[in-house]
Amino acid sequence: MAQVINIGRFIDDRPVSAFQIRVICLCALVVGLDGFDAQALGFVAPALSKDLHLAPGALGPVFGASLFGVMIGSLLLGALADYFGRKWLVIAGVLLFALGSLATSQATSVSDLVMLRFVTGLGLGGVLPNTIALTGEYSPQRRRTLLIMLMFMTVSLGSAIGGSVAAKLITAYGWQVIFVIGGILPLILCPILIVWLPESLSLLALDERKSGSVRALLARIDPSVAFAADARFVIAEESGKGFLLPQLFTNRRLVPTLLLWVMFFMNMLDIYFLNSWLPTLTHGVGLDLQEAIAVGVAFQFGGILGTVGLGLLIERLGFHRVLFLTYVAGFASIVTIGLAGSMLPILVPAVFVAGVAVIGGQIGCNAYAARLYPTYIRATGLGWALGIGRFGSILGVTVGGLMLAAQWSIPSLFQVSAVPQLCSALVILGLAFLSMRRGRAPSSETQHDALSVPERAGA
Repeated sequence: MAQVINIGRFIDDRPVSAFQIRVICLCALVVGLDGFDAQALGFVAPALSKDLHLAPGALGPVFGASLFGVMIGSLLLGALADYFGRKWLVIAGVLLFALGSLATSQATSVSDLVMLRFVTGLGLGGVLPNTIALTGEYSPQRRRTLLIMLMFMTVSLGSAIGGSVAAKLITAYGWQVIFVIGGILPLILCPILIVWLPESLSLLALDERKSGSVRALLARIDPSVAFAADARFVIAEESGKGFLLPQLFTNRRLVPTLLLWVMFFMNMLDIYFLNSWLPTLTHGVGLDLQEAIAVGVAFQFGGILGTVGLGLLIERLGFHRVLFLTYVAGFASIVTIGLAGSMLPILVPAVFVAGVAVIGGQIGCNAYAARLYPTYIRATGLGWALGIGRFGSILGVTVGGLMLAAQWSIPSLFQVSAVPQLCSALVILGLAFLSMRRGRAPSSETQHDALSVPERAGA
C-alpha cells in the first residue's frame, strides 16, 4: 500500500514552523500595502480637493471608481486563482496596484483619478481573497481563525501608517507623495514574493502531477519527516471540477452564501463610508487637518486592536455570539460619532470603538468565509463575498458624497450609516440559527458549514 499523507492532518499535528510564519508574514505584507493604498485617497482627500479646486463631495466618483475596480478584481482574480493558483494571482494583483498608484501621483483632474483608481482597484481586489486563502491553508485548524484575522489586521495597520505618513508629509511635499510611496513599496515586494511565496498546498494536491511540489513544501514545514517514494498526498475536503461559481450554492451552501453576501455588503458599506469620509466630516465640524487625520487613524488602530481581541474571543466563544455583540457595539459607536461633533474626548473613543466593531467585524467575516468553503472553491467564495461587499462599499462612498453635497447634517449622516451594523447583527443571528438547525454548535472550530466529506486526492 502506498503511503497516504493527509495534508490538513500533517499541518494540524505540528507546531507552526518558521516556513509557515514566513508565508503568513508575506501575505500580511501584501495586505498591509493594500490597506495603505486603499486608504490613501481618503487621507489625501482634503488636500487633493483644495489643490484641484473641487467642491465638497466631488471626489465621490473617484472613490466609487476605485471600489468598483476592487469589486471586479475580487470577482475575477479570486475565481481565476482557483484555476491557476494563488501565488501568481497575488503577484499580478500587487504589480497592478503598484503601477496604478504611481500613475495616480501624476493625475491632474477628476477624470484622470477615476480611470487610474479603477485600475489600481483591480489589483487591490485581486490580492485579498488569495492571501486569506493561502493563510488559511498554511495554518493549523486550532489557530486558523486567529492567524487569518491577525494577517488581515495589517490592512488596518497599513491604513494607520498611511494616515501617520500623510499627516507629516502632505504639507511638505504635496498629496502626490503618498501615491509614490504606495507604488514603490509593492514594486519592491514583487521579486520577494516571486522567490519566497509558495503555491497553495491543497490546490497542488488536487493534481497528482504536482506531488513533487507538495512533497517539497511539506518538507519545509517539517524537515524531519521522510516520505516514501510512492507517497500520495490527499486533502480531507470536498473536491470538484468544472465551472466553480455555481458550487457556492450546492451542498447546503445556498442560504449561508447569500447571508454571507448580505453581511459583507452591509459591513463594507460602513467601512468605506467611514474610511473615505471620516477625515473630511470631522474636518468639517471644526477640527484642523492633522486632528481630522488623527481621528481617521484612531479608527484604524481600533481595527488593529479589535482584530486581536475578537480573534481570541472567537476561538473561545465561536463566531456567532462574538460577531453579534460586535455589530451592536458598532451601531452604538457610529451614532455617537455623529453626536460628538468636535468634542475629542467623546469623538476619539467612539471612533476607536467603531474601528474595533466595523473593521474587526469584517475581518471576522473574512475568517468565517474561509471556514465556510472547501479549498477548491475557497478563493472563489471569498472573492465573490468580497466582490458583493464592494457593491456596499461603492454605495457607502457614493451616497456619502451625495449626502455631503446635499448638506445633510453630521448627526444624520452617521445615524444613517449606523443602520447597516444592525442588519449585520441580524444576519449573524440567521447564520447561528442555521448552524443550530444543522446540529452544529456556533464554534470557530467548524471546518466547513455542514460539510463532512471523504479524503480526496488529485485526479
